[in-house]
Amino acid sequence: MFLERLRERNPRLLATAIELHQSGRIPPSTYVIDLDTVAENARALASEARRLGLTTYLMTKQYARNPYVTWTALANGLYKTVAVDMPGALQMRRYGIPVGHMGHLNQIPRHQVAEAVALRPDVITVYNLDHARWIDQAAGDQGVTQDLLIRVYAPGDIFFEGQEGGFAEENVPDVARAISQLDHVRLVGVTAFPCVRYNTDPDQPPVELTPNFQTIMRAADRLRQMGYAITQINAPGNTSSLTMPILAEHGATHVEPGHGLTGTTPPHATRPDLAERPAYTFVSEISHHFGGKAYAFGGGLFRDIYRPGAQSRALVGASWEQARDNALDYHADVEQIIDYHAILTPGDRATVGDTALFGFRTQMQLTRSYLAPVYGISRGEPHFDYLFDSANTALDADFNPVDPKEVRRQIEAVVHDLTPATATR
Repeated sequence: MFLERLRERNPRLLATAIELHQSGRIPPSTYVIDLDTVAENARALASEARRLGLTTYLMTKQYARNPYVTWTALANGLYKTVAVDMPGALQMRRYGIPVGHMGHLNQIPRHQVAEAVALRPDVITVYNLDHARWIDQAAGDQGVTQDLLIRVYAPGDIFFEGQEGGFAEENVPDVARAISQLDHVRLVGVTAFPCVRYNTDPDQPPVELTPNFQTIMRAADRLRQMGYAITQINAPGNTSSLTMPILAEHGATHVEPGHGLTGTTPPHATRPDLAERPAYTFVSEISHHFGGKAYAFGGGLFRDIYRPGAQSRALVGASWEQARDNALDYHADVEQIIDYHAILTPGDRATVGDTALFGFRTQMQLTRSYLAPVYGISRGEPHFDYLFDSANTALDADFNPVDPKEVRRQIEAVVHDLTPATATR
């Protein structure tokens, strides 16, 4: 369904992606990201956040933490990043990117706590007092005071499986008192995930707060009654211009846009009127045929079904003129241990070597795909400096690593060109 929005709202990206692949400048299994659109989306998000008095921590994992994308977003008004885990935090450090929030969906491993504190994040979230004590020790060794958030939950709250954790609401007073006994940390706020969710039922409001949000608001009120200066109510999950108003109205102070930046939240799949436009496509190549089906290279495949009965598709052809109206069914429900191929039908509408373009909501950090951050698409002058591998390493023309310092110098020039003088943080 995102493919429909891409064809409708960002056809230049799709045309550029085919040209890059057919000319041999990018290999199959590459995510092509439109930095011009990223900049526009960042300005839309930042403008809405400023209007509502919200602070933005950018979630970077969805686009594999690419520094071109991140620096473009920050230069166009978003504040700092959230590092969902230590590998992400260290990739931010590699490219000099400021980290605002750490420790939420993944706690900091014990022997990397000092490295985390050394990044000087605004806040670190803790699920238990062990991590609070380790952070306290590291902060003391470094001569700083580290601000903390606590993740709070109550019966009836929503967890994604494998992401459970935090302090029970009933224990918040005792937790706060225990943290206050430490010398080099300070409790400044609360958080949970997810704090807002989308409704796919057209008869319901498009967004609604989750029970998790109500839990952290109660916890914040209790802490304030106890005399704690609670300055951050961090409400991540499903953040876009569509959801920020309801979060701000009910007391959130900080939000964490991720798919909002790339125009790929679930409502973006069905609504053509939202502020953010889709900013990436997955590019593959027809490898072979078998049993009347065409097989395209995998490596970064995801499903994009958000409407019962909807069919995922790919645009296939050797040029944009051939591909834009040649939509083949993508059988995303085929179970594969490893996504070696995308299976497309009818196979006779695809030729070996054709480009296959996909549009879906993804988590690029989970893939083994390449990433090409392209700028100049809106001017009809597309260009990219480096292909990045799945470890967020810039590659030269021979697919060898490029010095991060050189990459950072190049990013500065590109980001300056993508940032109007009126863009402010």
